[in-house]
Amino acid sequence: MMEPKRKRSDGRNWISLVIFLVIAFGSPVSKFITSLIFQTTGQPVSSSTLAIGLVSLIVLAVAVSVISSVVRGVGRINTGSETQLPSGPMPAPPPMNAGGTDQSTSQFPGSPRFEPMINPRILAFGVIGLIFFGGVFLAILSIFGAL
Repeated sequence: MMEPKRKRSDGRNWISLVIFLVIAFGSPVSKFITSLIFQTTGQPVSSSTLAIGLVSLIVLAVAVSVISSVVRGVGRINTGSETQLPSGPMPAPPPMNAGGTDQSTSQFPGSPRFEPMINPRILAFGVIGLIFFGGVFLAILSIFGAL
């Protein structure tokens, strides 16, 4: 059985990590960076200017990453799916017996196997976690009187 090709990580995962960290810790980090820039340069910087600069840096990094992958891939276009006509004579078909059926293919293969896309243990862990955190969320809402 052939295994599917695994997607090779090419170093672009840091962009999603930066975006997550900015969303999760944006306000304290932006205050720290603006105060650091003010102490270094003496120029006040607003949080909106800092956000625009960060978004610009992320867009620039993505553009450079895409351009570099295109430049690397120019010489390797469509190498895995090339088609070619056979150059030699075609092999003869297997001989048939008197009944008209081939003995080697008369037996059916086993039933098809179902291979799940998601590991059942991971799915069960996720569902249990969802129920647990949902219960915690409902408990917090009931404690603060929102329910």
